[in-house]
Amino acid sequence: MEFLSNVYAMVFGGSPSTDDTQGAFHTPRKVICFGNVLLDRLVKLEDPKLLERFGLQLGSKGELDMEKLNQLAAEASESSQCLTNPGGSALNTARILKQLGTDALFFGAVGADKHAEELRSIFRERGIEARLQTVEEAHTGQCVCLMYQDNPTLYANIGASAQFEVQTLSHAVSHEGQGFLRPVERKQILYVEGFFVPRREEVCDYIVQHLVRERRRLALNLSAPYIVRQNAQAMLRLARVAFFLFGNRQEFEALAEAAGGFRNVDELAENLLQSGTKVIFVTNGSAGVQVITNYVEELAAPGPVNFEDYRAQRVEQLVDATGAGDAFVAGFLHAWLEKRSLGECIRMASTVAAKVVTQVGCNLP
Repeated sequence: MEFLSNVYAMVFGGSPSTDDTQGAFHTPRKVICFGNVLLDRLVKLEDPKLLERFGLQLGSKGELDMEKLNQLAAEASESSQCLTNPGGSALNTARILKQLGTDALFFGAVGADKHAEELRSIFRERGIEARLQTVEEAHTGQCVCLMYQDNPTLYANIGASAQFEVQTLSHAVSHEGQGFLRPVERKQILYVEGFFVPRREEVCDYIVQHLVRERRRLALNLSAPYIVRQNAQAMLRLARVAFFLFGNRQEFEALAEAAGGFRNVDELAENLLQSGTKVIFVTNGSAGVQVITNYVEELAAPGPVNFEDYRAQRVEQLVDATGAGDAFVAGFLHAWLEKRSLGECIRMASTVAAKVVTQVGCNLP
């Protein structure tokens, strides 16, 4: 990828413009998140006819151009209150990790606009650590979530996030003494959301080739069936390297179909486990989660493949299930880094997800 030096404000001796919302690196964080930076706007619909006017299907997910996205949000907000939050899958996970007591560092890109300043202000207020590359002639990403009877319709335009460059990451590694990386003999998770993969394969390759080592492990979230289908080979490569692989059943079915040669998710999982020790989470909403793994214990060789089902936590009142998957990941990683057993980690993940869906937006009570 060509280095767009004429696009970025130049700091740190020639890297793309970045700012650190919490100052220089002092203590490497146990979780490093890579994802899209979005300003989330959540609106509760009284009538789904708005979706029909925009040609959108209730419960669907996808991307829209920025003009249409803003028009959709504006019309939706005319009849209902609009709630604004920092969003994006990996950023949601970083926020929940912070609330649980595990500090995470987030890498992403924003535009040079008022939405970026709004996000930076929120990050500072909430103590969220982020390295944000500024892309001068691009909009900060936005997402509109329209809720109708607990069924979310989610559309986004990732804007500047798509232009996150590998130079931002390589600069952080080379010019800051690897200040955000822990020694390879200590646990650290490099977490990549599936929405980050399109148009940033070079960044993902850099993460795999230069950062993933020994106990510094990759965690991947498949994120959405359309992301898997449209980026099948890149997602499959990352899935083979990942130590933790998260997704719902529809996303894994899309990966099995796109990869070819697999009749079902179980066959796909068994094939992925041949590449080394791995823990695969196939979530099934209120039905719970299936865990497929050959993990035995830390640093041990892969064991036999084990399939185990875990029940979901009971939810008294479902309010907004949009961020349940992001919260599940946060709960699991938090418990894993506290050296809990695999079973305890999964129960913690389910508990956190169950609490988050009782709130509007991806937030703990």
